[in-house]
Amino acid sequence: MTNWISFRLALALVFVAVLIPSLHVPMQSDDFAYYSLGLSMDAQLVHYMGWSGRIITNIISSYLLNLLPHFAYEIVNAFVFTLLMFFISVLPNSFGEGKNRTSAVSLLVVFSLYWIANPALGETSFWIVGSTNYLWPSMFVSGYFLYILRTLGKSCGSREAVAAIALGFLAGCSNENTSVVVVLVTLFMIVNEKNKRVLIFGLAGSFIGAAVLILSPGNKSRSNSFVDWNSLSLIEKFDLHFYERFPNIMSAYWQVYLVFIISIMAVFFIAKPNKKQLLYASVFFVGSILANAIFVASPYVPARAGNGALVLMLISLSFVISGLMESTEKRQKLLYISSVSCFVLIYFVPSYYLFSSAVSSVWAQNKIKEKIIVDARSKGLKQVEIPKFYFTKLLKSSDSLASFDNSAINLYYGVDEITYFSVDFNYADIESEPGIDVDLLIASEVSISRIYAYDEGRFGKAKLIFKVSGDINSYFSSGAAMYVHVFLKDGTYVNRDTANPVISISGANYTFADLGVDYQEIERIELGMYKGAQMLSGFVIKDPKFTVSD
Repeated sequence: MTNWISFRLALALVFVAVLIPSLHVPMQSDDFAYYSLGLSMDAQLVHYMGWSGRIITNIISSYLLNLLPHFAYEIVNAFVFTLLMFFISVLPNSFGEGKNRTSAVSLLVVFSLYWIANPALGETSFWIVGSTNYLWPSMFVSGYFLYILRTLGKSCGSREAVAAIALGFLAGCSNENTSVVVVLVTLFMIVNEKNKRVLIFGLAGSFIGAAVLILSPGNKSRSNSFVDWNSLSLIEKFDLHFYERFPNIMSAYWQVYLVFIISIMAVFFIAKPNKKQLLYASVFFVGSILANAIFVASPYVPARAGNGALVLMLISLSFVISGLMESTEKRQKLLYISSVSCFVLIYFVPSYYLFSSAVSSVWAQNKIKEKIIVDARSKGLKQVEIPKFYFTKLLKSSDSLASFDNSAINLYYGVDEITYFSVDFNYADIESEPGIDVDLLIASEVSISRIYAYDEGRFGKAKLIFKVSGDINSYFSSGAAMYVHVFLKDGTYVNRDTANPVISISGANYTFADLGVDYQEIERIELGMYKGAQMLSGFVIKDPKFTVSD
């Protein structure tokens, strides 16, 4: 009973931990394209025939975006995230022989490793279209295997047969690479297990699902667009994948490998190995490698595509941890839990904090972007320029949300064209940064009214941001620059000259200079404009007191 209570509390913790950043993830990238498909099955069929074989996930993403408000579909997605963690952690229970092996430790270790070892956390698990293409299919795959293993020792009636076919179809029609692994693992189980009937139905469902996915006209059409890849010989494709792409994909999971090695050593030295659990741990580990090897037939392998193999590897680890938790003595178990927990928390805690902070900033940035679009549209403008999302420091840059733009955003907001410009700082919080008010006429009809000490903290960037009025860009384009000399209280000095073009955010213009030091240690700032050897202006700001505006 105590194990079950702690397990439920751990599940609740996972759900809440996922939901907090989820509620701050705005629509982005392909979200607009799948929203535009609406609820039309005709549109889905056209998409299936012309671009993507992932008919199930495509329908899910379109329906979520069209039927539910933002907070609701984010709650649903957080639930699916939690369900995936649940399925992975309880899969070994299928061989429990009546024993309760639910383990909060296994659940939390799996969740933490999924987070920190994920090759593209934001794209696979928080961006809603990416999530339905990677997180949801992984949930289908793990749920399918959980059902199959739990049904092996029972009689297989019509209900079990239909469920096996349906779940097999969902697992097979998931991702191109994992669909093949689902079929192969099911075939292995048919050979290895005595009760084969439910497995045969599962195989039929997964094979049909994989065929619907892989043999779709849309997949073939999209593959044909990769002209350079299609021109390669089989040997060249093999060389490209296994000597360039494959090592990078596999190395992304190094944290899982380390915990796996520790866990295997613990099984053989301080526990009694469960041969069946170790067998299936090996099967899913090999399946993980195969899932990435299968990409040899793919013209393009983005980082997010490695999510399926990561999940298969975590299923393998779950089998190992389950046997360890069941058969290890209390003191030895505590030692194992402590060592693994310390390792994963060293990475998980800063990763979670930085990711949650980053998406919170992106949420605020999105409100600014939407206001720019709405204001432009109210003025009758059909072409709008908006800033790109800026991500504050992440533990891994690949944790960010989708970075590519989809032209369907034009239709969503009712304009002809939306273009983007890059911003090198978090423009949602400029006015909340500490600053000093100034009145510096640095060039003819160009002045600075406020200087901000922008600082992302210990993990991020530090800059001086200048609020500018007037056409300073024309000076920069003609070869002029702004000199920024920063003198510190310890007697050191840094040169931060800049000619960064101004960006316009919510009616205000800003340029910036990298700072790289603690703004509280600044003794004075010397700045002005120059062109070649000619000085256009010069000012000295002594003992600047940066404060937050009321």
